[in-house]
Amino acid sequence: MLRNPSTVRLLALACRQASSSQQATAAGQPALLAALGQQAQQFRFIGGDKIPEFWGKPSKYTEGTAFLGTPPNHLDTLNKRPLSPDVFDIDGKNVHYKLPWAALSSITNRGTGVAMSVGAFVAAAIALRGDLPGTVAAVSSTNAILLFPFKFAVSYTIVYHWLGGMRHFLWDHTKIGNMAEKGSVLELPAVDMSSKILFIGAGVISFAMACM
Repeated sequence: MLRNPSTVRLLALACRQASSSQQATAAGQPALLAALGQQAQQFRFIGGDKIPEFWGKPSKYTEGTAFLGTPPNHLDTLNKRPLSPDVFDIDGKNVHYKLPWAALSSITNRGTGVAMSVGAFVAAAIALRGDLPGTVAAVSSTNAILLFPFKFAVSYTIVYHWLGGMRHFLWDHTKIGNMAEKGSVLELPAVDMSSKILFIGAGVISFAMACM
């Protein structure tokens, strides 16, 4: 049995607070859910770039987080902090991570594949509904200043994608080795070097083909 009056008063106060907290939570649950629903549109991607406005603020449910030393402008501070794993910064303009050469070459390889697919569909549509040889002849007779960039773009798309496919074929048939072997073509320095060679080599070959 408790004999300390201070302990008894503290326990009684704790019981009253727990009871009132449960009642308030039960009565305010719909309002809290509605508030969460109103804030749902503030979140984007995985991490979200907004924080519910009631976060850390005093309310009828809690005293807030001021007793923890939370600064008054903590919402603004949290809203401005960069997020991960978002690709772009919170302003949506600058890239958050620096893409390595391997990523750039891989993205370009996929982009050239999409471009070739679109070009094939366009050529097929022209062949079915019009005169494909006549269209090619009309494009070939265009002014050389306008024709050269077009020929270079088409050549670069085909050449880059073909060279990229050959590199992937080589990777698929290369022994990975163990962690101690640093001479594999799948090591990061070798991948970066092959990516640079891929960009430059495709550009040189495409330039030569566009000059024909």
